[in-house]
Amino acid sequence: MLESLSKIDAYAMTDVGKVRKNNEDAVLLLPKTQCYVVSDGMGGGKAGEVASAMMVQEIESALTKSSTVPAEREGLIIRSAYKVNELIRDYAEQHNYSSMGATFVCLLMDTWHPSMATVFHAGDSRIYRIREKEIEQITEDHTVAATSKVDEGKLAPMFRGVLTNALGTGSEFFLERTAIDVQDDDIYIVCSDGLSRMVPDSNILYICETLQNESSETICKELIDTALGCGGRDNVSVIVIKIKRLGSEYQPTDEESKLESEAQVRNLMDLSDTPPTEVISASELFKKQ
Repeated sequence: MLESLSKIDAYAMTDVGKVRKNNEDAVLLLPKTQCYVVSDGMGGGKAGEVASAMMVQEIESALTKSSTVPAEREGLIIRSAYKVNELIRDYAEQHNYSSMGATFVCLLMDTWHPSMATVFHAGDSRIYRIREKEIEQITEDHTVAATSKVDEGKLAPMFRGVLTNALGTGSEFFLERTAIDVQDDDIYIVCSDGLSRMVPDSNILYICETLQNESSETICKELIDTALGCGGRDNVSVIVIKIKRLGSEYQPTDEESKLESEAQVRNLMDLSDTPPTEVISASELFKKQ
């Protein structure tokens, strides 16, 4: 079945930036399983580094020897995220870390239907899609600003950049799943906010369009360099995924179809307990005039 997978050119890179002393980001690129992950650690020092490392290590371990049944692969991502959420919370309690956590964003290609993919995310790490000279933010930030539908610049300073969801938040954690379509010549950018907060979407699009005939490595390095040139105030991590050619559809056996259906039901149950995000009152949100 692996021969039916799409032809993809992907490259990952992370940089400590120009201000931070350590890199709390972690990236994971699994070309054989076509899974791409960025996790941005929080908590300072080793706390953030440990949190993000936990996430990528768990995903890598789960997918390296995984089934090729699409819903079973998704289930591994879902259960890994909820497992790591608890592991981070327990680790923080054991080491007296008060704010240990990590964002998580993952692009997982469909092994049976190459024209489909699934996005999972928690926090403000993002996935962009560049298609037909336009850029689209696939994920919606789990921040006070995005949740409240308010421009971040209009928020009271204490709420700017504040996350409403991340790994390590215990029972409040939830994982958002989004199904997307994939086309030939698409470019996907999986990144931490070290890119998105430094480089406007229009500039990301310009770089990808200008370098569309270059390798994913060239585009990735240019995006990193641009973020650093704009100040590099945070760690910056980027994965560039260029869809060169979609693979062929796979026709599953009856047994595989049964496994897919069973896994889909389990995944829906695993995601059904997603808690609502509380919206802070307007009087608290806005800075005093």
